[in-house]
Amino acid sequence: MLPLSSISIIALILIFPDKAIEYLRSSMRICCEMIVPTLFPFFICSGILIYSGFCETLSRLFRFCMKPLFGISPAGASAFVLGVISGYPLGAVTAGQLYEGSYISKVEAERLCAFCNNSGPLFVIGSVGAAVYGNIRLGVMLYAAHVLSALTVGIIFRFYKRSDYTAPPTVMTTPERSAGETVSIALHNAVSNMLTVCGAVMFFGMAGRLVVDLLPVEGALYALASGLVEFVNGTVRTAGLDIEMGQKLVMTAFIVGFGGLSVHAQVVAVIAKYGFSLVPYFSGMLLHGLIAALYTAVYLYFFPVTEAVFAPAMSRAFCASASCLVTISAAAAAIGYGALTIRLKSIWRRIRE
Repeated sequence: MLPLSSISIIALILIFPDKAIEYLRSSMRICCEMIVPTLFPFFICSGILIYSGFCETLSRLFRFCMKPLFGISPAGASAFVLGVISGYPLGAVTAGQLYEGSYISKVEAERLCAFCNNSGPLFVIGSVGAAVYGNIRLGVMLYAAHVLSALTVGIIFRFYKRSDYTAPPTVMTTPERSAGETVSIALHNAVSNMLTVCGAVMFFGMAGRLVVDLLPVEGALYALASGLVEFVNGTVRTAGLDIEMGQKLVMTAFIVGFGGLSVHAQVVAVIAKYGFSLVPYFSGMLLHGLIAALYTAVYLYFFPVTEAVFAPAMSRAFCASASCLVTISAAAAAIGYGALTIRLKSIWRRIRE
């Protein structure tokens, strides 16, 4: 299957070289202007938080709900929280790192991947709500439906391989590391993951659009097909359709919840080394999109939206400025927390001695 797909993509590139170059350049711009500014600092911060002991704090805070609701050890809370805050594909990346550190079992990691890989508030509220639809409240509504859908999927997948559950090999304890060592490890992992993500976005952004151009679809179906391939372009195309606003929002909720082939390629590329089953991941993402669309439709039934301003030109400027503010704050907080935690542990060890 893979060799045939590769041959087909090569043929499309040779037949449509101008389009292939144009789509590749477009994907590179998406990486430079949206993905790297909004994800790379979060990759570093999440690594610092994981390797400095913050996940231990989260595991204690969410101990009361992780096991009863999702059938996952409390340590898995960090993957969901970071995924909800930071966006694709950080949740899945964190789940893989937790499994690699033996903080969760393989079955738990597969359950986590079904619902912890989410779009962040920066994109849903900022880029989609404020920039694309010109209304932050619509972004908040879409983000609320997105998170509620993720929680619903997590509850459903608590029954995945229920009889095969095994406890994680180790209890979550963070080895003693200096602040410099913690930042160095986090930076190395962030660079590696970022290159993998951008490579997937560029390749599948080009290949997917070449395939979509061959489909005999237009209008809403073309926008939906574009969203299934690359959800950023899909949301912009959906917002520009000449249909009712409620229908646009329901389609947008599904596209953002499903994530698109580009996001799935990023996740698969990052977690392939762990040997996870991809069935729960793809099933969970499809359910996520459908349930998010359902929640959005129910909300709009009781609180209908009739009009909104469409201003796609604002998206890049808003994303760039907002991402700078959010990521700088997150980086400072993460580094500060890591240094403080290491310092307090050192002081406490000296006191005990």
